[in-house]
Amino acid sequence: MKVAKSKVVELQAAKKQAAPEPPPPSMYWALLANFLYFLSLGMNAINMAFLVSQVSDGTLTPSPASIALSGKIEAVDKLLTFLGVGLLSSLSDVKGRKPLMQWSALGFGLTNLMQSMTKRGSATLYLADLIDGCSSCMTPICQAYVADCSPPEKRATNLGLFQGLSIGIAFVFAFPIGGILGAKYGPRLPMVVAAAIQLLNFLIITFLTPESHPASRRKPKLDLAEANPVGMLRSLFRRGALLRGMAIAWFLLSLARCALDEFVNYTALRFGWTQEQAGPVMVLVGTSVALAPKLLVPLLGMRGAIVAGLAIFGLGLSMVGLAPSPNSFMAGILTVSVGTVCMPSMQAFITNMAAPEERGAVLGALGSVELGTAAIGSAMYSSILSHVSSKPSSLQGLHFLVAAALVAGGAVVSGLSLAMPAAKDFL
Repeated sequence: MKVAKSKVVELQAAKKQAAPEPPPPSMYWALLANFLYFLSLGMNAINMAFLVSQVSDGTLTPSPASIALSGKIEAVDKLLTFLGVGLLSSLSDVKGRKPLMQWSALGFGLTNLMQSMTKRGSATLYLADLIDGCSSCMTPICQAYVADCSPPEKRATNLGLFQGLSIGIAFVFAFPIGGILGAKYGPRLPMVVAAAIQLLNFLIITFLTPESHPASRRKPKLDLAEANPVGMLRSLFRRGALLRGMAIAWFLLSLARCALDEFVNYTALRFGWTQEQAGPVMVLVGTSVALAPKLLVPLLGMRGAIVAGLAIFGLGLSMVGLAPSPNSFMAGILTVSVGTVCMPSMQAFITNMAAPEERGAVLGALGSVELGTAAIGSAMYSSILSHVSSKPSSLQGLHFLVAAALVAGGAVVSGLSLAMPAAKDFL
C-alpha cells in the first residue's frame, strides 16, 4: 500500500514537472511601469536644476555654484545606484521581477516628495538622492521583464520598442507638463505630482501586473560573490573577448550619454531658456527616441543599428557642442536622439549571450556600468560646464565634444567586436 502510494506521488510529481509552463505575460506591463517611472523622472529632471538654484542661491537662475552643487548631488545618487543596482537586479533572478519594481517605485516617489519639501541647505537633497540611489532599479528590472517575455529573435526589437515607448513617450508628456507647471508654480509642484505618479505605479504593479519570471526559472539563491559591483563588472569584462569588447563599448557610450544630463543647465546658461522653453525641445527628443528603434532596428538589423546608431549619436553630439544658435542646437539634439537606437541593440546583443536565469544579472551589470559612468559623468561634465560658463559662448559646448570623442572610441571597439566570428551567433 505504501509502495503504491509512493508511486502515485512520483507520478503526480512527474506530471507536474512535465506540464508546460504558462505563456509569458505581455511585455507591455513592464513598459507601463517604466513609462510611469520616466513620467516622474522627466518632471523631476526639467525642474531639478531650478530647485537646486532656489535652495542654493534663492533664485531660479542657475549659477556656476548651483551647477557644481547639482553635479555633486547627482554624482552621489548615481554612485549609490551603481553600488546597489547589481544586487537588486540579481535579486530579481531569485525573487522575481515584481518585488523589485515595487521597491523602485516607492523609493523614487519618496525621493520626489523629499525634494519638493526642501527649503534651505543641501542636506535634504543629498538624503533624498541617498534613498533614490538605494532603490533605482526600475529600468534594468523592466528590461529583464521584457527579455523574459521575448524570444531571442525579437529581443532587440522589443527592447527598442520598450525604450521608445516607455522612455521616449514618457518624456513627450513629462517635459512639457513639468515645464509648464514649473514655470507657473515653481519647481516644487511638479515633484509632488511625480511622487503621486509613483504611488499609482506601485499600486498597479502590486495588484495588476503579473510576474514574468516564474519560480521554475529562478536561481535557488543569491550569489553575493557576483551580486556586487565588482562581481558584476567582472562577469562582463572577464567572460570572453566578445563580451569584454562590447562591455567596453557600452562603458564609453554610457559615459558619453551623461553629457546630455546637463541639458537644462546648458540651455539656461547658453540661451537663457526656462523649463517652459526647454520642454518642447524634449518633446522632439522623446518622439525621436520612441520612433527610431521601431523603424530602424527591423530595417538595419541588430548589427546595423549598433554601427549606424553610434555614428549618428557621435555626429549629433558634435553638432550640439558646436551649435551657434538654438535652431542648430535643436537639430543636433534631434540627431542625438535618433542615434540612441544603438543602445537597445547593444543591450539585446549582450543579453542574447546570457541564459534565462542570468538575464537580470546581465542587465543589472550593464546598469552598473551605466550608473557608474553616470557618477563619473555627473561630476565631470558639470565641472566642465561650470568652468567654461564664464568663457565665450563658442566654448560652452565643450562637454558635448568630449562626449563625441568617447562615442568615437566606442564605435571603434564595438566594430572590432562585431567582426569576431562568434558575434554572428548572437545577432
